[in-house]
Parts: sequence; C-alpha cells; structure tokens
Amino acid sequence: MEIGLNLSMANPRRAHELAILGEELGYESVFVPDHLAIPVQVDDKYPGTPDGAFPWPQDIPLYDPFVLLARIAEHTTRIKLGTGIYILPLRHPIVAARAITAVDVFSNGRVILGVGVGWLRQEFRDLGIDPASRFRRTEEAAEVLRVLWTEKECEYHGDHFDFGPLYFEPKPVCAPHPPILFGGESEPALVRAVRYGDGWISGGGEDAVAKVHRIGELREEHGHEGPFDLTVLLFEPGERMIEDLATAGVDRLVVAPWTSNREAPAKIEEFAARAARVLD
Repeated sequence: MEIGLNLSMANPRRAHELAILGEELGYESVFVPDHLAIPVQVDDKYPGTPDGAFPWPQDIPLYDPFVLLARIAEHTTRIKLGTGIYILPLRHPIVAARAITAVDVFSNGRVILGVGVGWLRQEFRDLGIDPASRFRRTEEAAEVLRVLWTEKECEYHGDHFDFGPLYFEPKPVCAPHPPILFGGESEPALVRAVRYGDGWISGGGEDAVAKVHRIGELREEHGHEGPFDLTVLLFEPGERMIEDLATAGVDRLVVAPWTSNREAPAKIEEFAARAARVLD
C-alpha cells in the first residue's frame, strides 16, 4: 500500500514545499481539494463530519486544484498529483479535460483524477446548474473525458453534453488516460464507482475496510475484472487502521498528520517512519 499526502490542510503557498519533502521521504502522491465558492449560509450537511457541520470557515481562500498541482509539478519529478476530490459536474468536461490534460502532460503523466458528485447543492445553483442533475452529469462527464482522451475525432451525444465531432489535442501522457476515481460512501456511490470509475476514492471513516469489501462484491456482481484503484483519505490513522487497510487491499492511503502548518514537516516525517514500520 502506498502512502500519499492530503494537502487540504496545507497553506497553498507552501504546498509545493510539503510535496518536495514528501517526495524525498518516499510518499507516493499528494492530493488537493476543490470548491469554486462557498455560500455565506451553508444549509446542506457536510458528509465528512459527525454533525454535518462544514469544518472550515466559509470565507476560506480557494485555489484552482490544477493550477496548484501545476505548481507542485514544477517542483517535483516523481510524486503523483491527485484531486481529493474534484467536483466534476460543476464544469463542462471539455473545459475540465483541458486543465487536467495540461497538468498531466507537463508532469509526464502523474495525474490521478479523484472526482465526486458534490454535496453542496447551493454551489450548483449559484452556477445555474440544477443540483438534482449532478449525478448523471458526473457519469456523462467521465464518459466525455475518456472520449476526448482516447479518440482522434471526438463526439458525444448525451442528456447534458452534446458535441462534435471535434479534435482534442494533445492527448494525456498517462496511458490510456489519467485514472478516474469516483468518490462517495453511499451504496449508489459505490455502484457508480464500479460502473464508471477506474477506482474508488473514500473520505475514510471507521467503516472504510467494510466499504472496500463491498466494492469487491459489487465488482463481482457487475462482472468487472482487472485493476481497480482503491484510495482512502484519513487524516491520521493509527497503526491498526493502516494494517487493516493494507490487508483489505487498499492501494493508497492519503494522510494529513498535522494540525498546523508549522508542525507539518516534522509530522510528515514522523508518519513516514510509522507507516514504514507497519508496512515493512
């Protein structure tokens, strides 16, 4: 099992420094978050906290994930560059594909695309998008990305996206394309990951191992074989959880074992040593 760094808690101006350190210490990847805008009044429940409260100030500074990853790519050579997670249905997939492809090409094929349907419905309304459409929009957008990334003359005719034929160049360096990992913890989300994804990216939780086993059952039910990336995000899991996730077949554990940017370098180094003891 590989270990990655979740940079959602990092100062974006210093994210590249933590990525450089992570690369030196053997971390496999870094992941950055995504939102376009946060409403002043958040009415939807955030799925990542027990009480549904949004865990950050609503006026938190937001950075485009692929601009941030491009900066990190310029300062690193090996570490993979992921989104955890990119709210794909907020964008037209041709626009999204252009940004993703640019980072993939400039990084020599290091992009991992973690996507989600989005939990903040007001964010969709503020863009003039019906939030009820976000599930099907995400599925179609993933299909569009694969068309753009693998076909010479590209066209797609769906309920939400309709275009072509057209050319989309360059193609990604990562062959056949950057892996698309679908997020979400509900049963429909797990089914969506199996049907449309190259893997699953989880927000973590005590039931992460059970969800991994359920993914395996769903893949058997849908007759899916071959590689399927399993990524779990947990801020600072204990040694037992690290061992359990590795035993369950998780490919990548993405952590953020610090509470302040000042202590981040030392905590990143400490966690690397702890994970090595468990996984060796």
